[in-house]
Amino acid sequence: MSEQHQRRDAMDGSYDDSGRSAAFHQAPGLLALFEGPELRLTEVNDAGRALLGERTVEVLAAGGARSDLLDLARTVHESGEARAGEIVLDETGTLTLGLAPWRDRDGEVRGVVAQALAGPTRPAAPAAAPAPAKHAAPAAGPDQTLVALQDALLPGGVPIPRGIRLAARYLLADEGVVAGGDWFDAVALEDGRLVLAVGDVVGHGVRASVAMGELRALFEERARLDGDIEAALELLDSRARRVPPARAATVCAAVLDPETGDLVYCTAGHPPPMVVSPDGETTFLPASGAGPLASGLPFELAEHRLQEGDVLVMYSDGIVERPGRTVAQCTIDLAEVVREAVLAGPDLERIEERVPERICRESIERLAGATGVADDITVLAAELVEPMPDLELSYPAMADTPRVVRAELAEWLDELQVGPLDEVALQHAVGEVVTNACEHAYPESVRRADAVVRVTAHLDDEGVVEVTVSDQGTWRAPGAPSTRGRGLAMARGFADEFELHHGEGGTTARLRLRPTRSVGMLTASGSSVSGREPLVIEEEPGGLTLSGTVDHRATDELRRRIAHASFGGTIDVVVDMSGVTLLASSGVQVLYEAMAPAGGIGLGELRLVAPLGSPAQHVLEMVRLPYSTG
Repeated sequence: MSEQHQRRDAMDGSYDDSGRSAAFHQAPGLLALFEGPELRLTEVNDAGRALLGERTVEVLAAGGARSDLLDLARTVHESGEARAGEIVLDETGTLTLGLAPWRDRDGEVRGVVAQALAGPTRPAAPAAAPAPAKHAAPAAGPDQTLVALQDALLPGGVPIPRGIRLAARYLLADEGVVAGGDWFDAVALEDGRLVLAVGDVVGHGVRASVAMGELRALFEERARLDGDIEAALELLDSRARRVPPARAATVCAAVLDPETGDLVYCTAGHPPPMVVSPDGETTFLPASGAGPLASGLPFELAEHRLQEGDVLVMYSDGIVERPGRTVAQCTIDLAEVVREAVLAGPDLERIEERVPERICRESIERLAGATGVADDITVLAAELVEPMPDLELSYPAMADTPRVVRAELAEWLDELQVGPLDEVALQHAVGEVVTNACEHAYPESVRRADAVVRVTAHLDDEGVVEVTVSDQGTWRAPGAPSTRGRGLAMARGFADEFELHHGEGGTTARLRLRPTRSVGMLTASGSSVSGREPLVIEEEPGGLTLSGTVDHRATDELRRRIAHASFGGTIDVVVDMSGVTLLASSGVQVLYEAMAPAGGIGLGELRLVAPLGSPAQHVLEMVRLPYSTG
């Protein structure tokens, strides 16, 4: 049977109830096929007809079609890329759409496949209707699944490198609506250097989360080899050229040597780091000049030298692009909060909180709490400190010695700020080995002064804690499994590595564990974006004028209006961004796509206008998108 005969005529309702056609019509949710450049409706499944009833042709077919659906379908047909959208069905509710290109066996776009699910009726609109040719993007609802996905893809903790005190905190805006964009990582190298990164994948949802996880994994694996952040960014750039959700992603990567204080960094379209001294003096380092991923610009490096006590602060653009505040104001706010966090005395309620933790906590609590947030926020702080001295203990092999050792070890681990689970593992492992030495290493005939147990704890350059427990007694082989040997087996299970050596000079147990400090991950309430101004787009021949917030809520509408004004990218269009109050990374990606089509073919030119000192000009300059000031 030919494919043409398998298709259902969407107008008369007849179809061949067999094979793929039957599966198509039994699928849950609305499915529809649009064929050819004219996007002729050729098939609608049973669920779609049941959902729309007599309005099937009115809602979907080209004859009485809704322009918003067909414009979106034309964008999918012309670009060959999937898109999402929404149709409001008056008082009956909404349709949440997902459109994808329908390709033939040769890979050519044959048409468009549309899938839709019915949504609840929208609240009544305000009495004042919007002016003609102006559109505001709708807000999305929270999705806790994305919160869980983001939590799984991000590091659960940061390493504890020698000579560096590190902390991080992450805030998800809208409790998951935009989850998927920001990421961070910290990699302790064998030679003692520390690689740091904060990145922002534009967009939101599952695709952005997956792209974020992939970029983070690639960066970590390449950076871990030799700390070459330029090579790591080039690897990410190569991947972004082949994965659309990763295009225009920004990254700030750095490698810090705690012995010399030397810092090498690259700002690939990302806000530059800040350095704050012990006396509260804050300095924003100059941008290195590199562009976002897949922008075609080289990854240039810059250098700086930190002094002991200096704190390096890296962050995502969400903290300097907050609702109701200009980028300049947000930047000043951040510097002031960081300065006060450094100068503040001990907090009686947070005695164990060090400077990096305080910077991360207060930056998010105070700034996000004051204005709300329109995007995820990541803050990563690294303080150059005096390397932690080794713990060296020597006690007689007595019954009370394990308790004393645990108390001394707890203080040492607390100073390192080892996470609670890692501390429990180390305490159990060391306690079992020390107990074994006290009970079994020395016979009763040995003088107590000669029956000694020694414990040393050392943090190496790679952030691994190594504990050695030694005695000068006699090794006694374990007896029956029910009575002996369990303590050493438990110690082996709690440690990453465990070695036991015994001979005439005594017994030495050496265990190693790579601990981490925990990372705080927070979610914002739905009211956190109360200061957001919706995007308004005014269209005139050859140009668009934008005002308000260009964030994840506005991307579909902005992409559609640019395609409409440029006739699919075939004529020149000027986009005036003078009235834009916030340009988020998701909006930057739309502009990148329009200025540099994925296929490399563009007959028209998109020109951006952003006055000096405007929020849009600040972002465009940072991400290296060409623009004019008037």
